[in-house]
Amino acid sequence: MEPVRTIDDLENRGFDIEEGIVMCAGDEDIYMEVLEAALEEGREKLPLIRECYERKDYERYCIEMHGLKNAMKSIGAGFLSETAKKQEFAVKENNLQMIDEGVEDVLTQYQSVIDALEELMSNRE
Repeated sequence: MEPVRTIDDLENRGFDIEEGIVMCAGDEDIYMEVLEAALEEGREKLPLIRECYERKDYERYCIEMHGLKNAMKSIGAGFLSETAKKQEFAVKENNLQMIDEGVEDVLTQYQSVIDALEELMSNRE
């Protein structure tokens, strides 16, 4: 896998950089700030999402999926946004099988996003 040194390198990890920048008023500096915030939030939210799932706290899990869906859309990580959306709707439909089958995909994708953002930020210092 190619290293992430610039925001353009995020495209190799599935990000839609153009969409992310558009979501940030067309300002690349704001986009970088939003990416930093997404990284910080991800470090907190990833274990929280796993914990909600393991405790079968589906109400909170649904809230976290809703937030994740929107947060990932705002940084151009549409692949994870769509996965979170599916999980959100699975909870709303009380489709426990779909939740069980999709949770690891959400967690794996989220970890990949966090890893890519950590690489990007470490190369900026």
